[in-house]
Amino acid sequence: MSDPLSITASVITVLELAATATNYLRGIKNGDTDRVNLRDELRSTTCLLEMLRDRIEDAEDAATTSGPGRPLYIKALYGPDSPLVQFQRILEDIIKQLSPQSKLRQRSLPMTWPFTKKDTAEKLSCLERLKSHFILVMQNDLAQLTQASYELAQASHERIVDMGQKVDETHLKDHEDETQRIILWFSTLSFREQHIAILESVQPGTGRWFTKHEALRAWLDGKISMLWCPGLPGAGKTRLMSMVIDILEHDQSSKNSLYTYIYCNYNSRKEQTSAALLSGLVQQVLQHPTSETVPPEVLSLYNSHKKYGTRPTLKELTDLLGKLTSTYESLFVVIDALDECTESEEDALRFLSTVRSIGSNVRILCSSRFSTTFEAFFVSTKMVEIFARDEDIRMFLDSEISQQPRLSKHVRADPDLRTEIIDSITGDCQGMFLLAKLHLDSLSTKINRKAVRSALRTLPVTLDDTYSEALQRIYDQPADTAELAETVLLWIICARETLTVMQLQHMYATQELTGGMALGDDDLPDADILTGACSGLIAVDHESQAIHAIHYTVHQYFERSHSQRLMAARLSLTKVSLAYLGLPNFLSGFCESDAAMLQRLTEYPFLEYAAKHWGSDMNLLEADEVLPSLDRLFSNPTVSETIHQAWSVPTGRYPNWSQEFPRKSPALVLAAAFDLPVILRHMIANGHKIEGKGTDGETALIRAATFGHAENVRVLLELGAAVNAQDYMGESALQRAARNGHSSVIRVLLDGGACVNNKASNNLTPLMSAVSSGHLDAVRMLVEAGAELMVETEWGDSALSMALRSGQEAIATFLADYGALLPRGMAGRRASIIASRRGLQRLVRRLTVDYEAIAGRPLQRQSSRIMSGLPESPEIPWQRPSNLHTESQERDEISFAELMEQYDIQTGFYQRYNMMEQIGKGHFATVYLCSNRVTGVLFAVKMFHSHRPPSSSDFESLHYEIQLLRELQKHSHPNLMRMADLFADFEKNRICLVMDLGKEGDLFDLIVAKEKFTEAETRVIFTQLLSAIKFLHDRGWVHRDVKPENILVMDRNLTIQLSDFGLAKKLHTDSGFEELTSTLCGTPSYVPPEVLQTSRSRSYGFGVDLWSSGVVLYICLCGFPPFSDDLYTEENPYTLSQQIKMGQYHYPSPYWDSVGDPALDLIDAMLTVDVDKRATAEESLAHPWMCEATISPNGATDASMALPLDIGTMQLMPDQVLDSEGSAITTGLEPGTI
Repeated sequence: MSDPLSITASVITVLELAATATNYLRGIKNGDTDRVNLRDELRSTTCLLEMLRDRIEDAEDAATTSGPGRPLYIKALYGPDSPLVQFQRILEDIIKQLSPQSKLRQRSLPMTWPFTKKDTAEKLSCLERLKSHFILVMQNDLAQLTQASYELAQASHERIVDMGQKVDETHLKDHEDETQRIILWFSTLSFREQHIAILESVQPGTGRWFTKHEALRAWLDGKISMLWCPGLPGAGKTRLMSMVIDILEHDQSSKNSLYTYIYCNYNSRKEQTSAALLSGLVQQVLQHPTSETVPPEVLSLYNSHKKYGTRPTLKELTDLLGKLTSTYESLFVVIDALDECTESEEDALRFLSTVRSIGSNVRILCSSRFSTTFEAFFVSTKMVEIFARDEDIRMFLDSEISQQPRLSKHVRADPDLRTEIIDSITGDCQGMFLLAKLHLDSLSTKINRKAVRSALRTLPVTLDDTYSEALQRIYDQPADTAELAETVLLWIICARETLTVMQLQHMYATQELTGGMALGDDDLPDADILTGACSGLIAVDHESQAIHAIHYTVHQYFERSHSQRLMAARLSLTKVSLAYLGLPNFLSGFCESDAAMLQRLTEYPFLEYAAKHWGSDMNLLEADEVLPSLDRLFSNPTVSETIHQAWSVPTGRYPNWSQEFPRKSPALVLAAAFDLPVILRHMIANGHKIEGKGTDGETALIRAATFGHAENVRVLLELGAAVNAQDYMGESALQRAARNGHSSVIRVLLDGGACVNNKASNNLTPLMSAVSSGHLDAVRMLVEAGAELMVETEWGDSALSMALRSGQEAIATFLADYGALLPRGMAGRRASIIASRRGLQRLVRRLTVDYEAIAGRPLQRQSSRIMSGLPESPEIPWQRPSNLHTESQERDEISFAELMEQYDIQTGFYQRYNMMEQIGKGHFATVYLCSNRVTGVLFAVKMFHSHRPPSSSDFESLHYEIQLLRELQKHSHPNLMRMADLFADFEKNRICLVMDLGKEGDLFDLIVAKEKFTEAETRVIFTQLLSAIKFLHDRGWVHRDVKPENILVMDRNLTIQLSDFGLAKKLHTDSGFEELTSTLCGTPSYVPPEVLQTSRSRSYGFGVDLWSSGVVLYICLCGFPPFSDDLYTEENPYTLSQQIKMGQYHYPSPYWDSVGDPALDLIDAMLTVDVDKRATAEESLAHPWMCEATISPNGATDASMALPLDIGTMQLMPDQVLDSEGSAITTGLEPGTI
């Protein structure tokens, strides 16, 4: 592998990469100094490498013609960490960061400088070292080359340290990802970007009158609890609110306070429910810099709703906000545009009252338009009227004039014109920035100063007149430009979400395509032409490229005055969405990886919008106008899955985010998500199966009920849809409608014969779903239809206990009035306690008159004692109770449900996953392959069994495993196994732990297949393994069973994950001293000497994992274990346990001849009998062998050193595992034999 020919080929490959990287560096924008420095250094290094290639070729020619001469030390160029490989890695990283994958991607992602100053400096430093190395090779200077190799090794060590830092960053990122996932679950409403954009639009120097107003200062100081700021549309209310938020963010940061804010949006009134807005406030509180971890009450609420697939109620959100903010002196809540909050002013005021009820520390600032309803509500509230002060308008106009190219030219020619413009507009804008802006825009098109002065004399008086004039200016443009402007403007107004400039480019280009043409880069219209054509009525955010109407009153103007044009625009938008979804660009079907889907969404930015909104306006249109486009779209067999994948894209990004969608869902189910009864009737008539379903089992009826489309449901039932059809989780249409509180749908389904007592997964009934959603009307309808009140879930909950626990007093009272009783036992006891804490004591007393019937046990009498003078009890360290018990010991038998309650586990494993073949078995658990029924993603499931009836000791060892896996969900590590799901199976008394699957098997299987690893491969494995172990140890956890069978291989790049935490234990290190444990457990060949001591003297800590890792390291490098009973001979009369206790092992020839001394030194450091002298995980990571370049002393490479194993009976075999009692599990090995 290190002959001149192969080296020459490698050099040529690297030179080709260098040419590509240099070419990309030429086309980069920004990063000027760094780009030039890196480009020059890259060319300099490339030049040396070209010279070196010539020398190698010369040496080869000389050897051919004249015989061997003085050889070049070209072996120094070969190896997994050699200079040539390092140069290649730098080049590949540059190319990866700079190369666009396609023309569309190049268009959507301009080539900007992606490297930080630190990244560039590191690359420059590495290139400098590589140049020195190449020069030394050409000079044949062995002594200097050796020194350079040492320096490269040192640099490699620094990279290992840096890798550790990056791993820590990855840990932090993974933890942040999990935290973010929980936070994002609360709300999809995010106001941060909107706030930043608004704040940046504030003209410096304006609004000072408001920030200095005595009423606002009193509110900021906490002296008044609510301040109302009404004003006319366009008066600048939103900008002033953003200034207040900025003050809270900076000036209040040192105070004991929290701030939150809401920007209400006229176009989002349906989504802005009270629960959704409160959820947004919860999200902001959790994102506050003082919130480092997810509070337990948040996790509890998240887990309880995740268990049943429900959402928090308004009461729960209010209570949660109260708990989260109770310790703060003030909770500031800024609500902009309260009048745009909901479609009803009364609903908006009810939301405001809910916010006030969070706590006495709430301080509310809200803005709105004037209205008699608001004035009556705020009659006793401090008020500050918002209007644009003349000095602010003048300041604003003076700045804006300078930014208008044509107008500023007129003003430079005639300075007095500036004063005239400012005076005229200030006098006519009626205290509205919006009018001032529109008036100024109308002047910007005038071709001479006379026309400007003429326009100043006839400025429109009202907003409608101003908008009409702006629209006329658009129509006065050339016909093509006017048509483009009208299309874009109306799309922006009709769109269900804020569009970006790139999305509009794709939309307009799609509209122009004909005959099934694919969309290409050349089809996209110029962005500046697209937005410039309708300037004056739209605004573009330069950071996000989001484009929107300049004010919500633009929407109202078009709704009043141009309703027919809006209707035509909705038809056009619908057709464009359907055409986009049917583009040949998506003929490959759905994306099978997150990376592929991310690239698709980047290259085709309109895809997600089109998938989520193609049917949103279809019910407003004539069916005949859209049916041809719809039929054409769904004639493509792959389109449904493509649409469903884009429709299911979540807000956050986490592993497999792109795969969480049902496969093979029919078009009829997709259509049922929109209010399209006529379309559904047409599709069924054209052959679409009414009972068609995908992998999630969801029919069109279930989908329609989920989204509350009563007419869809009515048509589907009329055409023969099965009213009680169930999805893969056993949920019916009635269940979905109840869970979402869709009373009109519930009525249609009940009239259609829906079973009111259908039971889904967890034994959840429609009544329970209605309770969890907090909809009293839905509850009343179901109860009156005959819903059973006393049905219990597998957890023992009833509808009444769920209502109590979530604080739904009205619903709980209604159910009690109809005769509902609290369930007997744990669930009833828990519900009554939680309800009492939430202030429902009177209702709880009514429901718990007979405590024994509810609690399932008599009330215990407690002896009283005088509280003063109680003797102090000395604190003792907490100890895990021994799980050894004899036949005479009484088992602590309890119900499985009560045992599981502490873990907050969901049920319904068999509904969510398909069980496949067994892939492993142990004493406590069996491991199977399984697949998600909806997505098809493969997982491993570990099934823990218990006795019948169970005892708490049955799952005692599992307690630590679940505790650690829960902790790893919050603080994850890429090389530690992740728990995907956790289920309880109440029928068989077992727990199902769903885990990520090692796609390449475990390390044991790979060692057997390969016989052994090279040093380079082993180093890759151990960099990850030791990092994972260090991560566990840093958090107080010891694994206690590190072995190849518990190391999963995730891919062919040798990415590994340490798994099986069944013997893991938390060691308390809070006092600064490492707690020790003494249980005899582990796997015999891998346990250290201290574990094999007698029970009286046995104690050990984190060091056990390093000994076991040392054994694994030994096996990886030679293919057989260091300690084994097979080594017992007359010359070596020692058993396995004696070998371990003595630390006696060897490196037999020829199997270890090719392994370098540094590797042996690391093994010796890890397999040290004296625990105090044994290397730690951190020390092992920093060992020279973990950092060195892999070139053996004799010049041979790792790849050339594999030998077939043939040492008698010595071979790697699956080992026995000792449980926590010291019993050998798989073979019955007696504890005494080791």
